[in-house]
Amino acid sequence: MLKTPITPEIIDYCQEHGCRESSALKELRAETLNLPNAQMLITPLQGAFLKLLVEMVNPQQIIEVGMFTGYSALWMASGLKSRLNPEASLITLDISNQHLELAKSYWRKAGVDNQITALIAPADISMQRMLDSGLVADMVFIDANKAQYLEYYELAIKLLRPGGIVVIDNVLMYGQVLETNPDKNYIKTLQQLNQLIRDDQRVTISMLPVGDGITIARKKEC
Repeated sequence: MLKTPITPEIIDYCQEHGCRESSALKELRAETLNLPNAQMLITPLQGAFLKLLVEMVNPQQIIEVGMFTGYSALWMASGLKSRLNPEASLITLDISNQHLELAKSYWRKAGVDNQITALIAPADISMQRMLDSGLVADMVFIDANKAQYLEYYELAIKLLRPGGIVVIDNVLMYGQVLETNPDKNYIKTLQQLNQLIRDDQRVTISMLPVGDGITIARKKEC
């Protein structure tokens, strides 16, 4: 039973009382909101949630699939910084370098640029190369091309150490996953992904109606 309707006022209240957004994050978000594709940006509440996960998991290696303007990477790298682990790193993947310099400028401003590496190439190719090289991740955040989410998920599970987590954004896609016969192929992909993860015995899961829907899956240790 839904006890509190998730209204815009409730979201504003949560953002005011349950989110500590640094000045660098606020400025980067403000710049990003002026872009034509600003809807791709995660919310501050999602960012704060990602940072908290980073602090709880204490990952040595994070992989982010989908960089955009570097806002979510900055949130996660802030979590790495707060753990005082200079050897920990975040690799962020994107097919375009359109906003790379913007992202880097705010990473430098926040003092986390030395812990973030951006790879510009198709994410599935970069992930496969990491897998082939023997790289092991503790945490993967997926927020990129929805049509490839099934592929990203499988690669993430292979890259994760036992006990590692994958976080997937946009699993509700504005509620379109409820459609019986969706016209858009990427909605069908999201429906398939959500069903796959629900039945996937390799992981323990939680889907939350935060932002546009987030699923957290922890790879089992056996």
